[in-house]
Amino acid sequence: MTESPMTQEDKVRHGAADSGAYFRYMTEFVGFTPSDAEVIRQSGLIIEKYLPSIVADFYTHLLRYPPTRAHFLKPDGSVDQDYLQVRMQHLTNFWRRTASGSFDDDYARYVDYVGRAHTARGADPGIYIAERYVIGQVGFMQHAISKAIEKELAGIDEAFAQRAMRAWNLLMMVILEMLARVYGDEHAGEAAGTTFSVDHEAMQQLAVDVYERGLGLVRETPLKEMFVARVEEIPDGERKIVQVDGISIGVFHHKGEWYALRNYCLHRGGPVATGCLEDDVLTCPWHGFKYNVTTGQMLVDPNAKLEMYRVNVHDGQVYITVAERQPPAEQPAAVQLTASQPAPAAPAPAAAADPGSTAAPAAERKLQRSEFYLQDLPPGKTRLVVVDGTVVAVYNVAGQLFATQNECTHAGGPLNEGTLEGYTIECPWHGSCFNVRSGQVQRGPARQALRTYSVNVEDGVVQVTASS
Repeated sequence: MTESPMTQEDKVRHGAADSGAYFRYMTEFVGFTPSDAEVIRQSGLIIEKYLPSIVADFYTHLLRYPPTRAHFLKPDGSVDQDYLQVRMQHLTNFWRRTASGSFDDDYARYVDYVGRAHTARGADPGIYIAERYVIGQVGFMQHAISKAIEKELAGIDEAFAQRAMRAWNLLMMVILEMLARVYGDEHAGEAAGTTFSVDHEAMQQLAVDVYERGLGLVRETPLKEMFVARVEEIPDGERKIVQVDGISIGVFHHKGEWYALRNYCLHRGGPVATGCLEDDVLTCPWHGFKYNVTTGQMLVDPNAKLEMYRVNVHDGQVYITVAERQPPAEQPAAVQLTASQPAPAAPAPAAAADPGSTAAPAAERKLQRSEFYLQDLPPGKTRLVVVDGTVVAVYNVAGQLFATQNECTHAGGPLNEGTLEGYTIECPWHGSCFNVRSGQVQRGPARQALRTYSVNVEDGVVQVTASS
């Protein structure tokens, strides 16, 4: 009986139909045997031990060179740390799955999907990773794995070390062919450029954090319960998008059960919770990446999951449990991904509503959720506060401070993640533009103006309040 042709959705989820057959063909060609697969499995713990360091080394290398660095930058030219961690997570998942030693048809299709995702024919046509970088990544991993095996087994079990390195080398040949075959005739040149300095210790910290999250190792964090809605306000089959401390969360009433997950696609940060939900499959409206709404798992990579939150229903009201946000003064400094010289002190900006004092804030003062230190919002940047339960974005425009609701009036996009140019903030989801002074729409698709808030500065502390 002839097998039915695969749909585009099937290909995105499972890879090309002939992936399994081609993978087996290549293993025979290079001489990779079931005993080699068993050696891969036995050496898996060694690879697991060194994987965070390997991933950190790899992304440190990518961020040094302009052509590869460009894939991880925000519109303002800074490194997109959230997206960088997503890519780290996918790379970690790929090599953890490979180190398991299970090379069935599902694994082969997964490799095919990973390769195709980097081409112009992937799920996101706006992303293209040149074939040479894919080849380089496999070579990088091959060298790093060999070094890890040699370091662990030298003088202990030389025979097994040789078998393991041989098995991994053969497997890399198969993986490389699987990844390269999807490119066809796609080729792109590039010009040489100046390299960047990268803080490797910071990269190591990110990689370890990604690795530990993948294993389910989480640090204890104070939790709080937040009201969402009354039960009747979210009928079965419906959802509600809520904002908690600047994080967008989708709360779903689905088949009699309740689920809450972060409204941030692991691919490019799209508003996944606003997408189409069919059966248990939630599809991101940006590039079609699919998730199981009951588990948060990405269908093409079950080890990659959306952040989920516990939902409680009592007395006819729906609540979600989220991590308690630490006070600003206690938060650790953002990880610096690039090495730099100490920056000269910037002149303290004046507030639009009230210039106030630029004196250093009193150390003993406890900040409210609607407050922050003036020195923490440099010109051209945006910061979030909470005013009467509403997430508010505060903008520093050439030393003047303005504040509006953070949620775009079109589809709820997070304006703090958008681009601020002069007095205009552009929503990162669909491109709506607003004037931060008045809240008025400057460009659609949004039609409704933003709510604005009052900003005052006193003793170096910015205070945001509801406008009268």
